[in-house]
Amino acid sequence: MDGQDEGDAGLIERGALLHIWQSSQGDAIPHLVPSSSDRAAWQSIDQEARDLILAAADAAHGETWIVPRLSQWSDFARTGDRRGYESVDFAHKRRIRLAVLAAAIDPSPARVIEAADGLWTLCEQSTWCWPAHDDAFSRGLLTTDVDRPFLDLGAGECAALAGWAALILGDALDVEVPGVMPRLRAEVERRILTPLMQRRDWWWENREINNWLAWIVGNVIPAAVAFSEGERQERLLERCVDGLDRYLSHLPADGGIDEGFAYWWQGAGRAFDGLVLLDTLSGGRIGSEAVGGALSGLRELARFPERMLLGDDWVASYSDAEARIGADVPWFSLFRAAQFCGLEETAAFAAGRRVAGRTLGLQADTVGGIGRMIGESFDARWRATPPRGAPYPRQAEFASIAVGIRREREGDSTGLTVIVKAGHNAESHNHNDLGSVSVAVDGVPLLADLGRGVYTATTFSEQRYSLWHLSSEWHSLPHPHGLEQLPGREWEAPLQPLDEGWSIDLSGAYPWPDGADREWTRLVRLSDGEVLVRDEGAAVGAEGTRIAIVCAGVPERVGDRILVPGRHGSRPLMLVHDPAEVVIETRATGDPYLQDSWGDEVSRILFAPRRGVDSWELRGRI
Repeated sequence: MDGQDEGDAGLIERGALLHIWQSSQGDAIPHLVPSSSDRAAWQSIDQEARDLILAAADAAHGETWIVPRLSQWSDFARTGDRRGYESVDFAHKRRIRLAVLAAAIDPSPARVIEAADGLWTLCEQSTWCWPAHDDAFSRGLLTTDVDRPFLDLGAGECAALAGWAALILGDALDVEVPGVMPRLRAEVERRILTPLMQRRDWWWENREINNWLAWIVGNVIPAAVAFSEGERQERLLERCVDGLDRYLSHLPADGGIDEGFAYWWQGAGRAFDGLVLLDTLSGGRIGSEAVGGALSGLRELARFPERMLLGDDWVASYSDAEARIGADVPWFSLFRAAQFCGLEETAAFAAGRRVAGRTLGLQADTVGGIGRMIGESFDARWRATPPRGAPYPRQAEFASIAVGIRREREGDSTGLTVIVKAGHNAESHNHNDLGSVSVAVDGVPLLADLGRGVYTATTFSEQRYSLWHLSSEWHSLPHPHGLEQLPGREWEAPLQPLDEGWSIDLSGAYPWPDGADREWTRLVRLSDGEVLVRDEGAAVGAEGTRIAIVCAGVPERVGDRILVPGRHGSRPLMLVHDPAEVVIETRATGDPYLQDSWGDEVSRILFAPRRGVDSWELRGRI
């Protein structure tokens, strides 16, 4: 993610984490997790988690192990599809982690052999990389290249899975299936540890720093502990520490995540997961610096999720993040991060998102990997902490990413909430969305920032902005002279907070025609139960100018007003506007992610202000 510009203050000072780590190293590395032979430890884990894990593992026990096929791998190059491979791969890794944990909870020979079967299939896979990330396609191959393993998110997940399995079941595997552990060690060394140490040209730590860096190096930590020792282990761990240091120092001091709420868990959340492990390995030295010390800036990062909340099931969305909170969000990771930073109220908020009868990792996805499942199962505080509701701050400002949120009432999701997005069009997971406005009613977004759809080969290609929901065409922003915004760092819109809202300078957001007056200012306010959007500039009344508002569902004309229907229990929103021609365009979402957040249809309302005017207003009331 772009985070702050060069020279701006970051979340932590570059080198701070590395310095703490280097000064804390002693002779012995503490255990990250009890071995399955420590029966007292494994019998002490949360009973509900224990029962759920055993039941899920038993449901799959004895079935044929299914791994992805070559045709599913190569489909990414042929058709752009990545879900076919990933869905099978995610389910495969889910079954392995459940088998490993079940064998630790109840270490019968049959369970240990089931775990060994899963780990053997892991070793036998030609690649641990996901097809969307491998560089084999760029070299003309439709197969994996076993001689050139690519270290991506998927490979990192496998490294962690193998590492945790070895730490937990290593002795039991040596007894029941001698030979599995050496094979597992060799595969992790070949695919993960050697490439990480030999190569320094990975794009994710050089060309662009985003969630990948924290996600990958955090996952390597348990693998380094399990499969290396002595000086080799020291160098591997220092490599991981340096990666987390680089990621965290690159983030802005206000804790803003330009990739959005959904990616906090896979970037910032992964960094916190790694920091907790390093804290254990350093004898508590890392955590001691997170409260009032050199790492105290992390506290702002831990507060980001609660500040983005609109209602029980909804968050402010922008970039490739969804508006609707998924059922499998790993709230335990936020709880543990808040505890790490000494934020008791934030920890209680995270604890308030617990759901009875549910534990991490039972679904076939990456957010609930084995490391997070272990942490949740062993942390007695997670279920003992009294829950607290969301704080719903009246105002949240992230100057670093030019995102602002204002709500009518402090501590209350009812009423109006308005979100603005400015900044520049070269952010990680960028949409062309400078000056866009979203509005929630009673905690449910009605005026929409659509967020992501299903990822395909197009999503992260040169054709990215041919996807309709990523373009400026389907964001609530102006189109002076009919212009669309373009991607790139040169297109920017400064955001200036005001007492009751913001001023956004859009003069640098468009490829203006020669000779055009480039001034355009958008004023957004929330006061007296009303959202006001005022656009000012010579092009407001120019030929071809349209001002777009995107909403969920299909709005209704009520005289010269427009009613945006409520949904999910919210009240509707009435839009009143200055004179303008109005066209409403509706289209099917046609995508599982978009449909989950916005329903079957979304609409954009196109306002054409009267010719010659230099200002135009839109007002919204419940």
